[in-house]
Parts: sequence; C-alpha cells; structure tokens
Amino acid sequence: MSDSSHSGYVKLTDSTKAGGCAAKISSAELEEILRALPTLHSPRLLYGMDNFEDAAVYRITDDVAIIQTIDFFPPVVDDPYLFGRIAAVNALSDVYAMGGKPIIALNVLCFPTCDYPTEVVREILRGGADAVVEAGASMAGGHSIQASVPIYGLSVTGIVHPDRVLTNSGACEGDAIVISKPIGTGIALLGLKGQQLTASSQKQLLDNLTTLNNRSLEAALNYTVHAATDVTGFGLIGHLHEMAHASRLTATLWADCVPLLGQTAELAELGLVPAGAYANRHAYAEHIHYIDKNAEDDPLCDLLFDPQTAGGLLFALEPAAAQALVRQLKDIGLNAALIGQFKSGKAGLVEIALQCREVA
Repeated sequence: MSDSSHSGYVKLTDSTKAGGCAAKISSAELEEILRALPTLHSPRLLYGMDNFEDAAVYRITDDVAIIQTIDFFPPVVDDPYLFGRIAAVNALSDVYAMGGKPIIALNVLCFPTCDYPTEVVREILRGGADAVVEAGASMAGGHSIQASVPIYGLSVTGIVHPDRVLTNSGACEGDAIVISKPIGTGIALLGLKGQQLTASSQKQLLDNLTTLNNRSLEAALNYTVHAATDVTGFGLIGHLHEMAHASRLTATLWADCVPLLGQTAELAELGLVPAGAYANRHAYAEHIHYIDKNAEDDPLCDLLFDPQTAGGLLFALEPAAAQALVRQLKDIGLNAALIGQFKSGKAGLVEIALQCREVA
C-alpha cells in the first residue's frame, strides 16, 4: 500500500470538487435526463432503468441471468491503493444488491498521467484488482483515457438465477428494514480531509469503505428477502425512498437506530456536512414527513441524507427474520441494525422518527 501524501506530487483529492458517490448527478436531474432517452424493451431484459434498480439483469437461460453494472468516481482518499479498492468495492456492491455473484470486472480509468508518476496509476489498479479477486471474480481488462481529474471504477458482470433476483420493488407491508453497514462516509471523509478524525475513527471509516458486501448478502440469503438495494450517493433517505416508491409503500425510519461511523454525529453538529447531503435533502424534500417536532433541524437528520460511498445493503424482510439477520451480521463483525419498517400509505413517502421503536 502506498502513501501519496509524502511523494512530492499533488494529492489525489486536491483535484476533485466532490469525491466518491458525492460526485453523482442529483436524482432529480438524472430523472429529467433519462426521461428523454429511447428504450428498446426485450423480454429477456428482466430489470433495466425502471425503478432506479442498482443494475441491469438479462436472462440468458431459464437458470442463468447476468447482472451488468458500471460505477466510477473521483478520489475520496489520497492513497492510490485505497482509492482503487474503495471504488471497486463500491462498483461490486451493485451486483450484491441484486442478489448476484460477480464473475468478471473491467477497469474504467480516466487519468492525467502527466501529473503523476506511473506508480500511482499502478497502485489504483492494484487496489481495484485486489477487491475483485477477494470477490471471487476475474479482472479481464478495461479502458483508459487521459483526463484532467482522476476517475476510476469498474464495469462488473455478475450471475444470478432469474427467479432469485433481488430488486428494490418487492417490500411488503410490515417488513422490517435492515442496514448492513453504518452510515456517515461523506461527513467522515470531510473530517478525514480536514485532519479531524481520531486514529480509531479513521480506521473505522477505511474499514467500512473497503469491506465488500458479499458476507452481508450471504447472510441475508439464509432468509426470505423481499427487497434489497445498496446505500450510495443519494444517501440513506434517497435509497429508502426508491425502495418504498417501487414497492408502493411508506417507510418509517427510526433515526436513533441507524448505526453511525465514529465522530460523524459530532461533525454534523459542527456543520461539517458535504454539499451532496444538502442536495439530497432538497431533492427528496417532498417525500419526507418528520414525525417529531423540530426533527427536521436535528443534526442527526443531516446524516440520513449524507451521500455514501461503498455503503451497506438495505434489506426488507419479515420482522422475525430481520432480527435474526441482524444478530447474524453482528456475529460476523458487521455493525448492522434494524432501522425501520414498511407500512401501507403513500408510495415513496419516508417518515422520520427520532426515537427507536419496536417492530409491529
């Protein structure tokens, strides 16, 4: 693992306005852009752009479907190896969110090679390759171009049985909501860049960013999962809204139950919140109802909109199964939690309560 901060060249993050999934185009802008695109529907395309699914799924045979996704972004850290690994973990997550297993990955690299030594690019690709190998997939090439800002990610192909695809549209009334990782990466990364994180908080952040979601999915498949997605640039609220909207239900979120990365609550209290969080809050304002008085002004709510990079998985399943899944995820060392419940109501509405509650 290399350390770019003492190597005599510009830090990777110095050239970026927004790193990681915080660099995503907003959901409102994206929806407007996609509305004008022509579509060709195929009976073999099981899932595409509808409902903002995490990846496309195409049926090959009665027993095999492929999952196809692509994800890339500017640097979130200055260490090239860590940047590569984090970007790869983030891209691979889309396959896990659809219930699949990654099999092939291709590098997507945009890089100003005149501004950095070759070893920096090599380390980025090595970080990505190590994550792909850990996922049990093959790195099979890729594409690279010159660019003014470093950008890296993967195109990933996975496989899944056509009848076992997980989507964001299958949640049922009464389902509990489980998250497999703590949130707060956007705020924590700001703290890291500003040298405000303690050593333990920094380790927790980097461990969170570099941990694959494969074990979370493996544990969840021991139960009947009705819907799933991963938490990335649109924040916990944005992705929960997508799941609720696609499932034609209302989601109730218990803010105090949501696991947080170290120091993120205090950093949010100080106002150290990325612009992407405010953009998410604005984008989803009409889909939010605050149950508690003055909850909208609580700094904790900033974390609910915080854009996540390499975030965890969200699962919807029956309450008893959800409680068992959380216990299993904790047993394997993951900071998972039961954070809310789906109910009948306005499709896509997310109700936010500050206090934890028991599932009905």
